[in-house]
Amino acid sequence: GQVFLNLVVNAAQAIREGDAEHNEIRIDTRLDGARAVIEISDTGAGIPPEIVGRIFDAFFTTKAIGVGTGLGLAICHRIVTDMAGELTVRSELGKGTTFSVALPVAETDHPGVAARLLPTAPVVDARIGRILVVDDETLVGTSVKRILKSHDVHVLSNAKEALARCVAGEAYDLILCDLMMPDMTGMELHRELMRVGPRMAGRMIFMTGGAFTPEAREFLITRDHIEKPFNSADLRRLVQRHLTGG
Repeated sequence: GQVFLNLVVNAAQAIREGDAEHNEIRIDTRLDGARAVIEISDTGAGIPPEIVGRIFDAFFTTKAIGVGTGLGLAICHRIVTDMAGELTVRSELGKGTTFSVALPVAETDHPGVAARLLPTAPVVDARIGRILVVDDETLVGTSVKRILKSHDVHVLSNAKEALARCVAGEAYDLILCDLMMPDMTGMELHRELMRVGPRMAGRMIFMTGGAFTPEAREFLITRDHIEKPFNSADLRRLVQRHLTGG
């Protein structure tokens, strides 16, 4: 889900360009009693010990201005904690960092089975739509496009570019937009579209990993949104409901 996507992206960003033979991102899994443990390690620069205790704080980031919002690890920590799990970090300057996710193994009626997959009704794409996906995490946009592959999906990683396209006259049946992004947030994009193209603003669905500010929470009260991480069936149903006016 979103947790592992964010951790892998962070690992990739921690590794400097060049020296490809020695650069590595490694994912290890194991059972530790009643918990499943997933570790994501990189050979990046490492995290200074004086700030390692703050990396799960909202809006704290070591990245350059405009590269990140400081919300990614805070969201990961909240998601894992809400699942009765634990997210920890080990890091050594000059050698790299390891994030460890420990989650309780699901209980089932059958020993040796970690989880039971329940059958779900297939989602039929009754109407094909032209959909714009706006998310600063490229992998998220790619995943959404794959889930909605029966539609005409366009992916952008910048809300300002999305605004420019709408102002230029490009029309979409639906806009799936991340809530928190650098440069321009989903809320700011909605506000600008309300000013220059209110019809397109009314076609927005927001994707969010957590509304951390009072403004964001109030904004989402009256607007359609889907919480990350979401599954493909839920997303496709939501899209079809909007496309068919249901």
